[in-house]
Amino acid sequence: MMHLSRFVSFWLCGLMSLFCATRSQAQMLTQTTTELSHGYRVQESQQVNVAGRWHSDLRFKFLYFEKRYLCQCTEFSISPSGKYAVYQINGSNAIVSFNRDKATATKHDKLPSGKLLQVTWGKQERQIEMQFRSAESGSGDVIKKRLTLK
Repeated sequence: MMHLSRFVSFWLCGLMSLFCATRSQAQMLTQTTTELSHGYRVQESQQVNVAGRWHSDLRFKFLYFEKRYLCQCTEFSISPSGKYAVYQINGSNAIVSFNRDKATATKHDKLPSGKLLQVTWGKQERQIEMQFRSAESGSGDVIKKRLTLK
């Protein structure tokens, strides 16, 4: 009985090693960091799969200010002076602005629902105009919205 449990344990360990070795050959994780300006940077992690596998390639972007994590996001804009950053959090319609000098992030709940397309900075950086692709209308209309940042 004791020999059988050792055999099963040995067999399971071998099977797990084979599974892990096969799985590790199927994908590779790469990570790059791009310095933007004014202390902001984007870190991109990408899962690349071996050709012929059914998995899709995954790519994730993370925005940081110095050592502070701001978001996992693909759409963001940094003001010309770097005082503000505006971004849309991945997987949601949430728009957030970050004030570098106050080290605060503010979520803007009253904005239209949709994908952030563009941010235009005014002469006073607190004044911005954003363009969204509407999620509410089936036609994907572009909506413009002005916002004053704190």
